[in-house]
Amino acid sequence: MAPMTDPDDLKASKRKRDAEEHSRRKRAKRDRSSSRQAIVNEQSETNEQATSANGSHAPPPEDSMIEKATPLKKEKKPRSKAITNITKSQLPTWKVSRPMGGRMLDIDPVLTADEKHMILAYNTSLQVYSCADSLLLRNIRLPILSAPDTPEHIISTCLSPSDPDFVWVASSLGRIWLVNWTTGEGSSSNMKVKCDMLSGMAVESIEINEKNRDVPFICVGKGNNWSIVACDVRDLRLNSSKVLLSQKSVIHNIRSVRRGHALIASAERNVLLGSLRSRDATSFSHIEYEFFCFDCSDEITCLDVRAADRIHLHRASQRREGNEAVLDVVNSKSRDFSLQPRKYHWHRKAVHAVKWSRDGSEATLVLWQLDTAKLDFLPHLSASIENIAVSARGSAYALHLDDNSAMILSTAEMKPTTYVAGVQTLITPQPFSKDELVRRVGQQYTSRLFKTPAAINPFDTTRISFCVGNGQQISHSGCGPSTPLIQTLDLNTLQSISKQALTRTNPTDVNMTANGRPVTEPRISKMAYSRDGSWLATVDEWQPPFRDVEPLEGAASERREVYLKFWAVSAEDHSLELVSRVNAPHYAGRSEPVFDLAADPSSHRFATIGKDGVVRLWKPALRKRDGVLVKSQSGRPLQTWSCSQTIHLREKSFPDGPDAIAVRSHLQESGAVHFSEDGSTLVCAFGNGQESVVYIIDAESGKIRTSLSGLCQGHIQGVGLLSSSLIVVSDDLVVYDIVRDELIYGIQLRGDEQSTGPSILTHLALDRQTSSFAVAISRRKLESLSVRSELAVFRPRQSEPEMVREFPYPITAVVPSGQGSSGFLVLDAAAQLWSVGRGTETRSAFAQPLADMQLDDVDVEESRREAAEAEEDDKPVAALIKADEEAASEDEMMDADDVPAPEDVGARGGDDDDIYPAVVPPQRLAELFDAAPAFAMPPIEDMFYQVTKLFSANPTTAAR
Repeated sequence: MAPMTDPDDLKASKRKRDAEEHSRRKRAKRDRSSSRQAIVNEQSETNEQATSANGSHAPPPEDSMIEKATPLKKEKKPRSKAITNITKSQLPTWKVSRPMGGRMLDIDPVLTADEKHMILAYNTSLQVYSCADSLLLRNIRLPILSAPDTPEHIISTCLSPSDPDFVWVASSLGRIWLVNWTTGEGSSSNMKVKCDMLSGMAVESIEINEKNRDVPFICVGKGNNWSIVACDVRDLRLNSSKVLLSQKSVIHNIRSVRRGHALIASAERNVLLGSLRSRDATSFSHIEYEFFCFDCSDEITCLDVRAADRIHLHRASQRREGNEAVLDVVNSKSRDFSLQPRKYHWHRKAVHAVKWSRDGSEATLVLWQLDTAKLDFLPHLSASIENIAVSARGSAYALHLDDNSAMILSTAEMKPTTYVAGVQTLITPQPFSKDELVRRVGQQYTSRLFKTPAAINPFDTTRISFCVGNGQQISHSGCGPSTPLIQTLDLNTLQSISKQALTRTNPTDVNMTANGRPVTEPRISKMAYSRDGSWLATVDEWQPPFRDVEPLEGAASERREVYLKFWAVSAEDHSLELVSRVNAPHYAGRSEPVFDLAADPSSHRFATIGKDGVVRLWKPALRKRDGVLVKSQSGRPLQTWSCSQTIHLREKSFPDGPDAIAVRSHLQESGAVHFSEDGSTLVCAFGNGQESVVYIIDAESGKIRTSLSGLCQGHIQGVGLLSSSLIVVSDDLVVYDIVRDELIYGIQLRGDEQSTGPSILTHLALDRQTSSFAVAISRRKLESLSVRSELAVFRPRQSEPEMVREFPYPITAVVPSGQGSSGFLVLDAAAQLWSVGRGTETRSAFAQPLADMQLDDVDVEESRREAAEAEEDDKPVAALIKADEEAASEDEMMDADDVPAPEDVGARGGDDDDIYPAVVPPQRLAELFDAAPAFAMPPIEDMFYQVTKLFSANPTTAAR
């Protein structure tokens, strides 16, 4: 029988244990509070060095957003060194590759004269694609300046009329290039026009002094004046220029016809028509134009001209009805004529592009037959059309779409023959659209930066997935971005492989309300792959715009919809199949947002943390119906996902109800979650802006082992675990050793009194291959529209960053390169991909143009070498063949049955086996390739050796 214990003794013992536990917590909190003061107050006296992008060790810039790393915890008693002091020569070399991808500019694509190549203008380069296979043939980089306030960009590209191998390129700062697109020559030298802004360019071949010469006509602005200027370019030098027309309003959309006999441009609501006076100019100074101005009722968004017996000016207006008018200027000697514009109405909003076909029988690619007014519609495209180009022979249309893609359609069948699609993520700031020329009632434009969910499939690290929308304009139309699609990109070719909708979309339905406002679509906010890439978990959110709920009771957040979805990834084509959908995974009186989503690297398990302060673990289970397993048509058991554990990080301080919802809506809560490498530990950070706590949780039992206060300040941006080092990113970067229970070091992410906050976007990515992590910060000052972004790479045990690099555009995503490779992939707001890796480990070899691979040179050298070797090897064979031919000519009447078969020759031990080709029965090949299904076949190397063995084996000796 157990001894009895006095209740007073039990109470005294319990009070003693509580006092000791309280004292330990108080000491730990005091140590952490002193460490927090070290983050804010302690300043380092030494000038730390960092590794720059090119591998050299240089100090961070003076105005860097990342402070110098400082050890946070200083103990009076000696302890083991947690921070490793290293010299500059010991720092590993990190490199940043050139940007890949980018945004296609709002410029007409250029189709070459032979219709075999298409030239597209990007942010800083011209890219030449092959129309036969849609592959990148050549990437011609231009030295585009990226000033913070007035960045330079390409305005116009024109194929040279005199030499189809050259293309004219003009930039917004008045620089002009003449580039040979077949070789890339000419990109380093340019001609500068004195102007503040260049808005358009057209090039025509004009006969001057009985010689045809390319003359660029440009629209430039200097001060308050805008002019149409003709440039005299000879030997790649700008000799002189002549102003043809000058006025106060902005001139753009310049076009030319009939070797410069007529110039057409637009200026707000006016059409400018210039007629060449000097038909036979003996010098450049004799070129003169007489201009006429035609008033229109609306702003002109696009313009095209066709020269025939009558000159047709085709302009598209900017009225809400989207009317299009055609002005017929009749070249007649009769004095009694008038201009009668004809309007063609179909578009609900502004017309973005209009082009004449080569024979003049069609108006636009919503095809109008001008004679019969019949409308022919294209099949549904993935986004709105921004630009149209017609080939020289009129057999193909080149379309540039709003979702950063381009295609070529055959005019006969209206089917795509070429398709080029790059990174289709959202661009910030939003690119200018012709719809913005006239603001509509209730139209809102947001310039907020949002993180782009991105992930690399662990099963195939050459593919990366982004969450994208149905074009830029419709994605930015609501109070927040709409990204209902997932795009899979091949890093080897930087081409889009697939695009699939993960939420509800309106691709074919009417996406405008009765008031002319766009219908908003959900936004995918989180995504993560499982450890083997067989599962994908996504979180999508949607709430109605404020304008739609303004007359109703309650806020728009009360009508928020949040879904957690689990998708099965196909092993064949990587397509996604929805398996489970969880409505409101974190519900506390209403659908609360999900702060973070993490995948277990050791099993099929996901973890989510929401605004309700609850961590939920999700696992798959076999689907049953009435106790019986549910199977698919192939006989495999179906699975479903459900919540396996629920971990409450705090006690409910507010009950569920309308009052609790009103109180919680004012709390700026945030959170993050992360699994350890073996999946045994779950790290969570949760706070409301005033007090934040980091929890160390046993992932198997769901019990909270340790809670750490004072490590976060402000909004929680991310949390991670590398070995025993805990990394927490908020307004500060803190590295904490959970085994030794001590802070290693901390870095204050420098705040600015003139900034909108500590940071706009902050990212944390962990690379387990190199035991390093990357932190990206983006910040914008109040008086400036430019956003500065920096990326720093750290080691948990080294207080000095191994690399600090500033990026020209805001960083929207940072992901590790995946299994089997080290480094990081960075996505910026200009849809450009950057690879960050150690030494030569950057993915600079990915997405190389075919010209840079020098495949033609290799093929020529190999063909020459093989021809020489074949010539040497064929000498004895040729002698034998010649001898056989002579013997055959001597006995032409020999019967066919008397000719010895190849098997007989081999049986006699002759050396003439190489003369006859090897004969392999088809059944032997069938036995080899049909032995097993495709997924169970042996490696391709083994298959190759087995096939070569069949063809290289000696003939079988005949049995006697």
